[in-house]
Amino acid sequence: MKYFFLFLIGQSILLPIIAGLVRFRRLDKMYQPFFILILTGFLAELVAFVVVRWITRSNAVPSNIDALLEFSLIVWQFYIWHPTKQRRWVFYSIWAVCAVCWVTENLIFWKIVTFSPYFRFLSSFVIVLLSVNKINFMITHDNRNLLRSPVFLICVTFIIYFIYKILYEWSYQISIAGPTEVARTIVFWMAYVNALTNVIYAIAFLLIPKPQKFTLQIPPPTVERP
Repeated sequence: MKYFFLFLIGQSILLPIIAGLVRFRRLDKMYQPFFILILTGFLAELVAFVVVRWITRSNAVPSNIDALLEFSLIVWQFYIWHPTKQRRWVFYSIWAVCAVCWVTENLIFWKIVTFSPYFRFLSSFVIVLLSVNKINFMITHDNRNLLRSPVFLICVTFIIYFIYKILYEWSYQISIAGPTEVARTIVFWMAYVNALTNVIYAIAFLLIPKPQKFTLQIPPPTVERP
């Protein structure tokens, strides 16, 4: 019953999906990875529920696979948001390092059947750094109201969610050895933090502006007077 209740809270991810569908015509390549991220998150929730309910009592394997997919999509999103083509190799390097960490932890040491913590710590920390860097760039280069910027809201939400996720993973690992009241509280509130992030994601989708249409204006020909 408790897991079913958490599953229902997790379905708050339907809010950004609905908002994304409402603004689907505005979803150019600037937001496509983020929308795919939301869709895969919804599918991951369904798969985890089915696995725990009818197959096995642990959803570690689909969760570990989803963690890599989630990180890949977020790095792809920041790659697209990068203002210039210069230094885009940094994103390939970041993804490669974290992917090697995932393969080493989950396949070489065969931790895929458990909730492997090292990749989750590393990927969450990297996403927070990417979000902070993007916000700093927007503050110094963007004159718009940032509170109405979808990119700004998404980055702020990334920071909130993945900082809490680091605390969550730390608390979960502690609770394996011996649960404490603090660890139980942090683990319990993770579902509500997830619901809050989904609400902000939905708002971000609704704030996506219409794609700008550029028209080429040809000046009228000049007539030389004799």
